[in-house]
Amino acid sequence: MRKVQAGLLALLWSLGALAWAQEVVVYPGFAEVKEPVLLPPSAWVYLAGEKLSRMAPGSLRLLGVEEKERINQGTAVLFRYQGEGPATLRYLYTGLSGEVFYTLEEGRLTLWARLRLEGGPLEARKLTLLAGEAPLLGVAEAKGIPMRAFAEAPSGESPFGLFRYPLPPGRLEPGTTEIPVLKAQVSPTRLLRYQGPFRTDRLLALERGYRFTAPFPLAPGSLEVVEEGFFLGQALLPATPEGEVAEVWLGRDLEGRLERSVNLLQQSEKEATYRVETRFKNPYPYPIALLLSETFPQPFRLDFPEATHLPQGYRLEVPLKPGEALTLVYRLTLLR
Repeated sequence: MRKVQAGLLALLWSLGALAWAQEVVVYPGFAEVKEPVLLPPSAWVYLAGEKLSRMAPGSLRLLGVEEKERINQGTAVLFRYQGEGPATLRYLYTGLSGEVFYTLEEGRLTLWARLRLEGGPLEARKLTLLAGEAPLLGVAEAKGIPMRAFAEAPSGESPFGLFRYPLPPGRLEPGTTEIPVLKAQVSPTRLLRYQGPFRTDRLLALERGYRFTAPFPLAPGSLEVVEEGFFLGQALLPATPEGEVAEVWLGRDLEGRLERSVNLLQQSEKEATYRVETRFKNPYPYPIALLLSETFPQPFRLDFPEATHLPQGYRLEVPLKPGEALTLVYRLTLLR
């Protein structure tokens, strides 16, 4: 009689606990779920239902007792173990995944969590998003969703490990849930750049970007930029630790152009020397930083004292006030 009462008590307690006391850690392709249970002596049947099909094989276990055997019986799992009382049911659930994304609007940076849940609702007493690389064999391939945030990063991976973001506890409904997690006012520097091979075109297009100090750890993700009420585009925000400088690039700028003229100064059988003049005027009513980086055919010689010389070319950054004009001149010698 005592065993029956204990079993009934365990069932009622665990059903109540599962409704509100789960700890959930969400990764890019799956989630780790921990559910408190009160176990009767020796054996217990977990009625997993359809959730069982979304659990990573081998990840379901009882923590707090010494397991002896596990038997899957359809959508239920029979546990045999040594011990009884409070324990934790833990599993990796591929029906829940998450990622981060960002908005930058009028200088206000917001980090959002995007959670995708399949199957039934999930209650989380403690909810955490870990944006980082924690591989689960076969999951990305089977679901067709690679670790997006890191697959899209320039290096293909994060050099900073896992980024941890505590989320508000509550009930997750099936579908996609987006939650603003962290907010901060930043003072972005507006950037325009030309980065590429040496060109003699009269007009050179520029790329628009932003630079700011990370107010909190930034996991890699997409960033949407809005300025003066206008959507300016989306870009990939690279992984950036708190306090470090982040740069994002939104693609071709609609207003800024470099004007270029190239004149041959002297030529011989072995080499030719050119005078290259580059002109630019800031078309915006706010300051910008102009970034130039060119590469030249090897071998070459460059007379450009204002720039930082590199084995493959040069780089230069110049701040410009609203409407300010700039003229840069360098001599380039190309050996034949």
